[in-house]
Amino acid sequence: MKKIFTLIVLACLSSASFAQDKFVDRVINGDCEGDDASCFWTHEYRDGERVEGICRLVADPTDPNNHVAIVSSRDQEEGEALEDWDSQFFVYVQEKLNVNDEYRLTMRIRADKPADCSTQAHNTPGDYNHWNMIGNIQFTTEWQTIVKEGIVTSQQVYGDEGPDVNTDWEMHTIAFNLYLLKEANNYYFDDIKLEVRGAKAPTPFEGWFNMVKNSDLSTDDVSSFTGRDGIDGVDRPARIVVDADGKRALNVTAIDPAIDEETGEPQSMTDWQTQFFVTIPHAFRAGEKYHFSMKARAAKECEIDTQAHITPGDYKHYEMLGRIALTPEWQEFEYEGEINSDQATSRTIAFNLQVLKEANEYYFRDIEFSVNAADIADSERTLGEEAVSMPVPDKDGEARVTIDMTACMEQLGVTDFKDLITGSNMKIITDDGTFSKDALSPVNDGASINADGILDPDGDITFEIDDSSTDNQATFVISNFGERLAAGQAIATRICFQHAGWFYVYNVTFTDQENFDGIRTVTAQPTKGLIYDLSGRQVARPTNGIFILDGKKFIKK
Repeated sequence: MKKIFTLIVLACLSSASFAQDKFVDRVINGDCEGDDASCFWTHEYRDGERVEGICRLVADPTDPNNHVAIVSSRDQEEGEALEDWDSQFFVYVQEKLNVNDEYRLTMRIRADKPADCSTQAHNTPGDYNHWNMIGNIQFTTEWQTIVKEGIVTSQQVYGDEGPDVNTDWEMHTIAFNLYLLKEANNYYFDDIKLEVRGAKAPTPFEGWFNMVKNSDLSTDDVSSFTGRDGIDGVDRPARIVVDADGKRALNVTAIDPAIDEETGEPQSMTDWQTQFFVTIPHAFRAGEKYHFSMKARAAKECEIDTQAHITPGDYKHYEMLGRIALTPEWQEFEYEGEINSDQATSRTIAFNLQVLKEANEYYFRDIEFSVNAADIADSERTLGEEAVSMPVPDKDGEARVTIDMTACMEQLGVTDFKDLITGSNMKIITDDGTFSKDALSPVNDGASINADGILDPDGDITFEIDDSSTDNQATFVISNFGERLAAGQAIATRICFQHAGWFYVYNVTFTDQENFDGIRTVTAQPTKGLIYDLSGRQVARPTNGIFILDGKKFIKK
């Protein structure tokens, strides 16, 4: 039976729904500098008595100009059996957390003595829901900042019995069980944020995008693959070998258990003593769909288990693809599913290979781990970034600058420079902070930006790549149809070149020509009476569209 906890509410939060794609901090007075401690509660021992209520805010013993929340515990006396939750700190927020909400807890912590604590999900402080919230936390005698991110699960809101039984349960509180040490101690908390954003609405399906690099093992890139050989249990980039059929494969080795010298019996081994990991640069949110396929075999028939990890070895959930049966012959496996709240924030599939508890060789190839293209952030597609500077000429002028695009081509796997610059492979940053949905040809289309560096067909600064560019050296032609940039003035923008869905980003600074210190090849002034398009190309017979004559735009209809 849930117990009732009466809260003294000193401030009200809006009950309006929060923006789904923005984290909103729900903690009041998180820096502990004001008098309002309504979001911080405690069970503690103070002056020999157990006290429940709003937490104390005190001067920081390490900095008298700073204030912190404090919780005290006492020594466990002989014959006592105090529980971990006999001293607790609670972060409470007024608006409930819902299943599949994303959260990010940030706080500074320290203690007078090093100690561990466990965490739980509660309705209100002391009104227990579930035993696990953000795992265990280690306190040291020095201030440290912790950041814990996750997805609210059904168990954290409705307990193990679920919403059908516990229909009126809610979650407002993260509880910290501080009495694991069973000794007198002081625990300090400061700069506390509990940021929450609602579950993302389902995204329209745009098609599968495989986020595994080098799926076919045609190169030596193993950045998506990690192996843990049972020989030493160390995680390292997976090993590429040539299998018996002459084709390349990823190989992981398991060994027989060691023999105990005293008993003569095999020593115990965990299923995860030998593992294989596939990692992609996309952190899943609950409800997202995925598609996974691979070919696999083992020297001996066996079964392997799969888990969801954040990064290799950073365990998230015990189940991902289920159990897989391998034989000495190559088999193809294919799975399609939807990420649940327990798997959310994961980006790695872990294969536990030591289920057999015997020496074995495992082989994998043709691995694809795909997600809905609409769910992938620009940053997750980005293979590399580079900062470049370009000059802005005076009004109605033109400047040129040469950029070496070798690194871009290598990261994108492009071998022909002309393919990269003549196709529709360039995108520009837009006002929502993402790259333009439609790509442009930097040679045939060019692009225009405004004074904020945003893609704008009517922008005053235009740039394109000269189609005579060669040998990976792209000559950007920059035109300015606006006012001259003042000395030291700069306009920042971002452009990317794409290939096979992956991005290479250039962080571009357009600066006034006099302060430009890069390689500028030509500057010139356009001739009066000539007509140019928005990319700065001369047009003999303009058709419908926007053009420039003597530095002024006009519309041809």
